[in-house]
Amino acid sequence: MPARGILPGRLRHRTLASAPALWASIPCPSSELRLDLVLPSGQSFRWREQSPAHWSGVLADQVWTLTQTEEQLHCTVYRGDKSRAGRPTPDELEAVCKYFQLDVTLAQLYHHWGSVDSHFQEVAQKFQGVRLLRQDPIECLFSFICSSNNNIARITGMVERLCQAFGPRLIQLDDVTYHGFPSLQALAGNFFRSLWGPYAGWAQAVLFSADLRQSRRAQEAPAKRRKGSKGPED
Repeated sequence: MPARGILPGRLRHRTLASAPALWASIPCPSSELRLDLVLPSGQSFRWREQSPAHWSGVLADQVWTLTQTEEQLHCTVYRGDKSRAGRPTPDELEAVCKYFQLDVTLAQLYHHWGSVDSHFQEVAQKFQGVRLLRQDPIECLFSFICSSNNNIARITGMVERLCQAFGPRLIQLDDVTYHGFPSLQALAGNFFRSLWGPYAGWAQAVLFSADLRQSRRAQEAPAKRRKGSKGPED
């Protein structure tokens, strides 16, 4: 029987045990990457631990679930169309490798940093596998804007609402609907629509640009007057 509240036939979050044929693995020891330290650390705000040690989120406009063992990073991707279900392709796995920057050997960096910083050498033993994510610049920028005077939980909620309002719907798993991060064009278009409703178009954009130029001229005028004024004659 399906879980309570889950309709028959609806896609569900996978675990490595429930659907092993739909997973692929990348050689990656936990000393090089710890999902439980990296994903909820406040770099990205799109990942949730939907099952114990299984993290689901949006990466490269696709929904993924990731988990790991001591020596392997396991990945499964949801493509929306059941007929396309299958293991992640090499190109899809490459997106995961780039996201976690797995071409960078963390052990070498830890060794170097520890050799020049005794405090780092002491604490690094407790935080193996912490690395920077290579995020989409637009998502990273808007997440940073949301971070002002906020904690991780509030930023996560703000980013999620932004994606729900303006981002493309990707897929629903269980009772969770995933959206991609909106493009700048989508954000700008919805900004104009929020001001002028369904009639937002080129005319409103022209008026907005004209108002912006007028505001800039008003700000520049006092500076020009000061520059043009002459001091007392000698």
